[in-house]
Amino acid sequence: MHSSFRWYGSSDRVPLAWLRQMTPQPLVVTHLAHIAPGEEWPVADLLALRAMLDAHGLRLGPVESVFWTDDMKLGRPGRERHIENYRRTLRNLRKVFPEREELVVTYNIMPLDWGRTDLGRLHANGARSLAYDHAELEKIDLSQGLFLPGWGRRYSGEEFAALQGEYAALGEDGLWANIGHVLEAIVPVAEQLDIRLAAHPNDPPWPYLGLPALLCGAEGIRRLLALYPSRSNALCFCTGSLGADPANDVIAMIREFSESIAWMHIRTVKTTGPKRFHEADHADPEANVDLLAVVQTLLKVGWDGVFRSDHGLDMLYETETGTNGYPAIDRYVANKLLWGYAQALRRAGVAAAPAAVAD
Repeated sequence: MHSSFRWYGSSDRVPLAWLRQMTPQPLVVTHLAHIAPGEEWPVADLLALRAMLDAHGLRLGPVESVFWTDDMKLGRPGRERHIENYRRTLRNLRKVFPEREELVVTYNIMPLDWGRTDLGRLHANGARSLAYDHAELEKIDLSQGLFLPGWGRRYSGEEFAALQGEYAALGEDGLWANIGHVLEAIVPVAEQLDIRLAAHPNDPPWPYLGLPALLCGAEGIRRLLALYPSRSNALCFCTGSLGADPANDVIAMIREFSESIAWMHIRTVKTTGPKRFHEADHADPEANVDLLAVVQTLLKVGWDGVFRSDHGLDMLYETETGTNGYPAIDRYVANKLLWGYAQALRRAGVAAAPAAVAD
């Protein structure tokens, strides 16, 4: 298993120099944040990204994310232009990073993005984390507009009401049909380029604010994969997103979908009430997902891909270097913990077949 680390570009408070110091040295998970969703990622900008990575002796990992636009999801008139730009972006990525045997490009089909109601929930030990409380979310006066952590834009009251109306008129089956249309247009290009398109599940794994949620468990994942059966139609499997619903058997899902998992987000949460949870320590034995069992299951099924610890706790007075719930210290500690799990399990003979643990 190969570790990776989410980096938000040159504006990230966690510099590439820190990633270079980490053991095992992680692949860099990033994207071109200055390019608007739906626009082509230019070769020149990708070359600039490559130059920054090369200067620190670092390598590109999964791309997170090349976003699907509202036009693509809703089937608006601008859809075909955005699809063509998406295909061009895939070609440009392969042109600039030709040495990677297989590239991974993440996306999501959530109407918005991951949602939380608190960026800094205070834990008993003084650490802070992201948290979600559905009851609090339902109290929001949507007529005043909306902006929640994880979203890339702010909606006015009128804009959000219009978005809700569009999704309601489309319906769940209509949304699935639009997703199928986009996959039919971009998966063949991804196949030609040895790129795996990795869909991230809904976070949280249920509908909220009157918007649909399709990838909340095994049923939705099966439907997505059936739309275009291909190695290039794959998953970014997030144990924390899926594990927020106690009804999801995360271990069973890893076994079922192992061949479709392009890469892993490994984290856990702790449920504190109905549709109420917060991010938990990766080593917390009382959290929803047993991450040692996750690593053990991955090794048993012979999975040897890229993972990254996700989110994490803001601790040791690190608030000033955090980015939307992505502190450096705990993510690095968690990466090392998960890598250590894999090392110990391999030495105990758990892995399906011998494989290198680190790059």
